[in-house]
Amino acid sequence: MNFLGHARLSLAGSDNFLFGNLIADGVRGSDLSDWSPEVEAGIRFHRRCDAVIDAHPETRWLLTQVPPSSRRVAGIALDMMWDHLLAAEMHDDDIERLYRLLAREEVPSRLSSLIEWIQVRDALRRYQELEFTLATIASIGERMTARRRLRQTSDTCQTSESRNGRLTNKVGNLDAGANPLADMTPWLADNRAMLEVSFARLWPDMLALRQPA
Repeated sequence: MNFLGHARLSLAGSDNFLFGNLIADGVRGSDLSDWSPEVEAGIRFHRRCDAVIDAHPETRWLLTQVPPSSRRVAGIALDMMWDHLLAAEMHDDDIERLYRLLAREEVPSRLSSLIEWIQVRDALRRYQELEFTLATIASIGERMTARRRLRQTSDTCQTSESRNGRLTNKVGNLDAGANPLADMTPWLADNRAMLEVSFARLWPDMLALRQPA
């Protein structure tokens, strides 16, 4: 799930619990002793929700429906679409609470650029717009593709000895690769109604995970 999905499931909790849910994707490992107990509880709840939705029969069925070329990254796109479907139901004061928390608290460094992007573009509100959401999905895919290009460059550059004994750099043919998330956006647009029905079957099971305030 993405920001709004996790927020909706944790809004009834304290600010620290909610903050833990928002920043959990930037926290690695099982040792959470550096965080306060409420933030730690939020991080663990976030992880539990992710595990439940990934294993949910509706999610597994949806992954059989997406274009095969995008299946490997389809979970990212579906998470974003769930935020699109939830955005229209978010109260403005709840959105403001999320922004206040993200601005007030120090977020993990690996999330800082993403949080800044969300704040500058008012993304938590703009996820209501299908075109904005689809463009965001494609942009995530482009960043993933760029990182893959860098890894390919590193892997294919190797030092070899030439026939005359000098050392030269051998650079393999770099396959820039496709952007499977961008390739998936037409399918998402065409099947929005089906995704809405599927999410309506999935969401009650997620709401059942909510803990009392």
